[in-house]
Amino acid sequence: MTKKLISWLVVLLAFIALMLLANVLLGPDADKLQGVYWIVFTAIAVVILIVLYLVSSTSEAWEVGTRQVVYMAIGAALYGVFNWIFNTIPMPSVSQVALRPSVCIPIFFGYVFGPVVGFFTGAVGNIIGDFLTGWGVYPAWDIANGFMGLIPGLVMLFADKKRSLNFLTIVVAVLVVVVAAIIFINPRVVGPWTGEIEDFSFWAWAFLVGGVVVIAGRFLLERVNEDLAAVNIWGSLGIILGIGYAAMADIWINGYSFATALIGEFAPAAGPNILNAMILVPILLGAYQAVQVRIGR
Repeated sequence: MTKKLISWLVVLLAFIALMLLANVLLGPDADKLQGVYWIVFTAIAVVILIVLYLVSSTSEAWEVGTRQVVYMAIGAALYGVFNWIFNTIPMPSVSQVALRPSVCIPIFFGYVFGPVVGFFTGAVGNIIGDFLTGWGVYPAWDIANGFMGLIPGLVMLFADKKRSLNFLTIVVAVLVVVVAAIIFINPRVVGPWTGEIEDFSFWAWAFLVGGVVVIAGRFLLERVNEDLAAVNIWGSLGIILGIGYAAMADIWINGYSFATALIGEFAPAAGPNILNAMILVPILLGAYQAVQVRIGR
């Protein structure tokens, strides 16, 4: 095995170890890891991540040195603390979904410092935030947050950033339209804990507006800086795929129906996250690039 693969495996093992440690430290009153599905979906994610590395192992995007380790620690700490703060602002959903402007942190760290840093920032930061809140340990959602950081980092795999941006803009647009259409067709789902019918039609509009803003912002920001346009599209894709992974996993983990997982959980989490990322990530990236220019890097 190459040094890069070993480093990647160490990062994944560190994530799993921290997840298990948090589970022990939270005590008997918190939500504990139960059943086998959390193991199954953690294993599926690990296989996906290793395969993703193997098909692009020659890229420097997977380098893990002292610099990356420092960024991982900083990113995870920042994301964890800000998640703890914003976990106090719940969003209407069928599960523990909170308003998280902090979602900009793993997206920024992944895009700037690479997929490994992005994954660790999102996954471990989510563990820290949930631990500080006392919520418990939710592996599928920890992995989802890791994906939100990792996927923007994959931009480093593409030599032609413009070409990848055009393709991903189409992908994001299609995904947004499909999700919004499904919600519009059937906006009401049975709350899994209350048994009452809940109307989530609002989230169809929020998701649709978020997608339109991101895609329009891509073309507006591209006139200023291609990176500002790219980070929004990559970030939106990371949010959609990451949150989608966790929501679909909850079909087995929590016994949700497909409609409940998509309409009552995915949309309330992904829609606001996309809007938050659209506003905050370009600000972070623009400020970072300005500092880099000032110090001559």
